[in-house]
Amino acid sequence: MPAHASAGADPVAVVGPGAVGLALAGRLALRGHPVTLCGRPGSAPVHDIELTGGRDTSTVGVHWQDDPARARPSGWVVVATKLHQGDAARTWLERLVGTDTVVVVAQNGIDHREQASPHAAAGQVVPALVHFNAERLSRNRVSVRVEGEGLVLGDDEPGRRASPLLRGTGLGVRMVDDFTTAAWRKLMVNAVANPVTALTSRRVEVFRDPAVRDTAAAMLGEVADVGRAEGARLPADAAEEILAWIDARPPGAGSSMLADRLAGRPMEHDGLLGAVVRRARAHGIAVPVCTAVLALVAALDGAHT
Repeated sequence: MPAHASAGADPVAVVGPGAVGLALAGRLALRGHPVTLCGRPGSAPVHDIELTGGRDTSTVGVHWQDDPARARPSGWVVVATKLHQGDAARTWLERLVGTDTVVVVAQNGIDHREQASPHAAAGQVVPALVHFNAERLSRNRVSVRVEGEGLVLGDDEPGRRASPLLRGTGLGVRMVDDFTTAAWRKLMVNAVANPVTALTSRRVEVFRDPAVRDTAAAMLGEVADVGRAEGARLPADAAEEILAWIDARPPGAGSSMLADRLAGRPMEHDGLLGAVVRRARAHGIAVPVCTAVLALVAALDGAHT
């Protein structure tokens, strides 16, 4: 059982062969875990993963699976799909999750446990905030860059069960008592930087434009208000902190939604900015700037479908 096994050789199923999924699958395989990479039916198979980072390159083998009907319960499952791919992830979870399975949900947003339901109970789910940078360079090649902690987990029983496994990836793990605050801090970045870069087709330097910066500041203030209503302990200057963090990004840094827009793929705006707007309505909080930007990016996304 995962709760008692060492992190040395347990089989792991990774759902989602995107940048984050490839990075986690590759790092786990390097550690010696037999990894099954689960992708869309009929998609191009990935039997080996090439990991790059700085001057180091490693290639590791994984098992490819694209038929959920053939999947069997696994002790460990890592969900690394985009938020709008929830139905596909749950199709895999229906077959992969057993009574002792631990499900690590390595996604953006704040609905990690909801993403794994109804197939995994709350005590089986480990929400994981992804802070490492992963860029998919080709079908099986991914670049991984880590600055500080790569993964943030809640310091609770499920998080402590998963910590040894994830620490073995070398990506860096930080345990936090207040996961709600950590998740909303990250959502402040993702709910603003992602749609703004996608709408403008520009990278983070767009935030140096005074008008864009003012819009971003207004959005961040709205997100922070909703986060506080949800129980996040966000300081009064949270918006300024996030803008300072964006300013410190490396030149040319982009976002996952910008990458998806440029590639003509669906974007995960609904799980990011949409989650903020829905919770604002539930709390009776006005978020006019976030609502307007969500409408624009949703229309942009619809034009590509």
